[in-house]
Amino acid sequence: MESRPTETLLTMEMGASGIVVEENSGAPQSPVDEAAILYASNQVDVAERMLKEVLATGDRRAWLMLFDLYCIQNREKDFEQLALDYAVRFESSPPVWQQTNGNGPSKSPQEQAASLELPGLLNKNAAVSLHESISATDKKAIVRIDFSRIEMVDEYGADECAKLLSAARKAKRKLQVSGVDRLTALLQDLNRATQSRAVHWLLLLELYQTLGQQELFEDLAVDYAVRFEVSPPSWSEVQAAVVVQAAPVESLDDALCLSGEITPSTDSMLQQLCSYAATHNEVLVDLSKVTRVDYGSVSQFISVLMQCLGSGKSITLRGHNALIHELFRVMGIDQLAQLLPRNTV
Repeated sequence: MESRPTETLLTMEMGASGIVVEENSGAPQSPVDEAAILYASNQVDVAERMLKEVLATGDRRAWLMLFDLYCIQNREKDFEQLALDYAVRFESSPPVWQQTNGNGPSKSPQEQAASLELPGLLNKNAAVSLHESISATDKKAIVRIDFSRIEMVDEYGADECAKLLSAARKAKRKLQVSGVDRLTALLQDLNRATQSRAVHWLLLLELYQTLGQQELFEDLAVDYAVRFEVSPPSWSEVQAAVVVQAAPVESLDDALCLSGEITPSTDSMLQQLCSYAATHNEVLVDLSKVTRVDYGSVSQFISVLMQCLGSGKSITLRGHNALIHELFRVMGIDQLAQLLPRNTV
């Protein structure tokens, strides 16, 4: 049976001499706490089994931790199944798949995603680019389309885009879309106009179909039939596209970005943090590319943060996954720094 480490809990009080920190060893307070520590101790399989056992209790923290674990391990099918279970259990949208720099198996060239970022105007040129991108991609590969920059849609662009999405869907292409909320909101505004065009309605219907949003599709189909006095498209049971986050915009602030695993063998990252903190009054650390903080590195991590606090600096840790967030919470790091995790419940 695997050994399960006990954690060091921090208790902080303001005294006459400043911040006083007391360390107390003890058993984890909950299965979520224990899973976080097991993962930090690189007992990943045990942590996964424990998280699966917690799912039935409805503790969303366990769900988010498992989502992030699957992303780190590149287990997209397990992630998608968990997302379906999450949507049924909580009647809300699950987190979206995010590719990480984890240690999962690499994908073959045929499985690699081809990405296309559509421009601000969805017109003939944009439609041609979309057609060429889909046509040039292996039929087994993922086609990722980013709609987040679109600000205008002309009639030709709407018509061609709807046809291309429909053809890709019927050909059972694997689609991933981002920024689609922006496009649907734009089309909804266009459709409310007095002189609205049928092609804009049809593109919105196709988007709902592509996203698997049947209720929205059927409501709009009824309105379309009334508005244009023609039969609307019919719903088709096909695999829906996966909604993913748009590629992150490079940070314009002066954050320190760390990546990979923070372990005793990679203490150079903590040395980077010390050097960064020495020249910044506001310590901002981006952990979005960090997959794990090793349990053996936590004490040193806390020591660096304490030095920052002792120098009157503010500390913000952002972008970290749910597994790291729960570890930080258990270890009392939330009392030393402002935590802005990637996903929240």
